[in-house]
Amino acid sequence: MLEVLVVIALIGLIVSVVQFNFSGKRPEDTLQKASYQFAALFESAANYGLLNNIELGLYINDSSYRFLGYDGVKWSELPQQDWLAVQELPEGVTFTLTLDDLPIEEPLLFDSSVFKAQNEEYLSFDAIEEAKKAKKEKLLLPQVYILSGGDITPFSLTFHFTEEASLYDDLSDLAYRVTGIYSTPLTVEGPVLDDE
Repeated sequence: MLEVLVVIALIGLIVSVVQFNFSGKRPEDTLQKASYQFAALFESAANYGLLNNIELGLYINDSSYRFLGYDGVKWSELPQQDWLAVQELPEGVTFTLTLDDLPIEEPLLFDSSVFKAQNEEYLSFDAIEEAKKAKKEKLLLPQVYILSGGDITPFSLTFHFTEEASLYDDLSDLAYRVTGIYSTPLTVEGPVLDDE
């Protein structure tokens, strides 16, 4: 009886180890999921803009992205469309956006603090409050445009691990690239990219 219990315990241990290795998270799975999720959401947003005749834009920052709508005056989040709201990337994952094979960097046209310091003493209390309110409502300008006719700005978005995440394991070669050329569907390449 004792031998049977030992055999059952060993079989259970072997099955749990095999299952753990089979269902364990591989680093490339995290990148793959993030890139395919982005591609699916982008294509859904493009279809939504086409069906509802809305100009959309993709706004990207360091660790998240969101889709904005243009109301004729400014870009803002779409009301009652939570699925187009801010999407956070998994921990340790970041991305790089390129348009026409050039990385996007927002230029600093002027330092607004110089003008603010000079003019603030001449502004009324109401004007100062409105300026503070406008500063809180950060101006969002999308980097990629999704037009209501189905056209998109050509872009590629490369998902990769941050330097901090790559310290312990060599993950610098792993990356997935999502590319859109003038219209959907998007293409996804990876886990190792050939940059020729």
